[in-house]
Amino acid sequence: MKRFLVGAAAAALLAPNAFGQSHEFYVGDCVIIDNLGDDVCKDFASSEIVTIGKRIGQSYKSQLTAPASVLQEDEIAARGQHYISGLLRSLPGIAVNTSGPGGGLTQIRMRGSEANHVLVLIDGVEVANPSVGEFDFSGLRAEDVVRIETLRGEQSALYGSDAIGGVINIITRAGETRQGWRASFEAGSFETVEGQISAVIPLGSAALSVNGNAFNTAGYDISGLDGEKDGSQSRSLNLGLNAVALGGLTLSGKFGTSRLDTAFDSDSDFDGRLNDINGETTVKTDTARIDARFDLAGFDHLFTSHMVETDTDTQGGFSSRSKGARHGVNWAAEKEFGDSAFTALAEAEHESYQLISSDLETPDNWTYALAGDYRYTSGPISLTASARYDINDFFQDAATWRVGGGYAFEEIGGRIRASIGTGVKNPSMIELFGFFPASNFTGNRDLQPEESLGFSVGYEQKWGELNVSVDYFRSELKDEIMTIFNPDFTSTVINLDTDSTRQGVELEVRWNISEQLAARGSATFLDSEQDDIEEIRRPDFIASATVTYQPIDPLSLTASLDHNGSQIDTDIGTLQNVTLDAFTLLGLNAAYDVDDHFTLTLRGDNLLDEDYQQVFGY
Repeated sequence: MKRFLVGAAAAALLAPNAFGQSHEFYVGDCVIIDNLGDDVCKDFASSEIVTIGKRIGQSYKSQLTAPASVLQEDEIAARGQHYISGLLRSLPGIAVNTSGPGGGLTQIRMRGSEANHVLVLIDGVEVANPSVGEFDFSGLRAEDVVRIETLRGEQSALYGSDAIGGVINIITRAGETRQGWRASFEAGSFETVEGQISAVIPLGSAALSVNGNAFNTAGYDISGLDGEKDGSQSRSLNLGLNAVALGGLTLSGKFGTSRLDTAFDSDSDFDGRLNDINGETTVKTDTARIDARFDLAGFDHLFTSHMVETDTDTQGGFSSRSKGARHGVNWAAEKEFGDSAFTALAEAEHESYQLISSDLETPDNWTYALAGDYRYTSGPISLTASARYDINDFFQDAATWRVGGGYAFEEIGGRIRASIGTGVKNPSMIELFGFFPASNFTGNRDLQPEESLGFSVGYEQKWGELNVSVDYFRSELKDEIMTIFNPDFTSTVINLDTDSTRQGVELEVRWNISEQLAARGSATFLDSEQDDIEEIRRPDFIASATVTYQPIDPLSLTASLDHNGSQIDTDIGTLQNVTLDAFTLLGLNAAYDVDDHFTLTLRGDNLLDEDYQQVFGY
């Protein structure tokens, strides 16, 4: 990536009872209102509760047997980064690869997994593109996000396909219920402009939330040939209807729509170097979710219907347009028995794929699943066991499982945890049925799901306000799906016969040094190999540190340092591996509350003026 230096100013205007004054949103069973309410809600506000450790309700982090990390709203605001991918750099086990400036294809890899091995949820909806089976973080803005949770390791026993590396859960203001409004405006270098508006409108005991965002940046010439700039622009609108009570039934729902336009350069003469072309990709995405919660026969029930539809239109290079859709329903029911709790789960999901301007049929696939999750917690002991069976139309069925245990040494404030389980990744619709004559690519209908077996052992220690956790993990992936290029310049995908091994160590530190000073950091050491050969785009070392200082009540100063170690990538021109140098990104963010309703911010990114690449050629 070219040198990237940004200076930005932003203003936020809040109504007297808006989000900054009294924050309320639904997460599972818990309503958070200024740290009031029951003990669960108090702990949630201090990051001790996560909602992705189980499929209904929420879990204490101290009872999980797999490592989890949380970014709260104040931490998100402190770093001031406008892309979710930038925030994820601060969490252990996560590597980011962006092709060029903001708006370029952005992949997230967790624990050395492939980018399509990470399940991404936004407000309860699985958002991976149904066509390619992967979520592109390039257009995901951070302005209306109030919480980010990650759960690392194989989680398919709870979440099914995609959750090999782990799960990322992103919660926005669409779930808010307290009346108020918020607006912000930001401008900076590279002709960057962003506007955001959010409002919550009471409807009796329920509430309607509205969140809109518009973003533009001119970018720079990705090819490096001093040609036209490759910028991007995005628009999004999210609507939420929350806490609708009908007798013993509680309903909530969300609808979101977004559009991302990104200019790009590609290798038009096949020499392995980018050419300055007028390429552009437009991605339109619609998502929706309806939840119904009720108690019946001693069980807490949650019924959810959800959908995501994408339309991807690429003009330039190998032009194509495809549409993908995923519609699903799931039911979860939980009952507690003393120190034990059991959750039953049933799901049905339909995926379809269409290549526009092609004679290819419109294929689809149904997946049905049954799962059970058992948890036991008594004193210092925590035990978990989950199992799931998926039935698929076009490829083999899959059985996944996970077991774990934890023990707390309460007298010294420490806890050990360990878990082992399996994960699965189904072939994507393009991998199965894709046909792109311009690029000579043909799908493979004989593909089988990728399967992973992994374990993790960790220890967490608290000394007052200092919290340190360390985890060792190892996973083996078989039947990995890989693109192969034939001598006649055609390409397809196959299941590899060799295994991929990923192992490493994750470290996370959080320290509230004083009322004015807080710090957190993470580091990950990774070794990822396919048939004893190092895998591309997986840095062997990543680290992050964030320090926030509040010298006086209105002023907050935050410094962030994100280090990405060296990694290899492939030079497409020579089909040889090349090494991308390590780089370190320094950011500073200052926020000043002029009064209860108005805040000014000033942010700088890449203040060390690093010249770096995350993907070869970009």
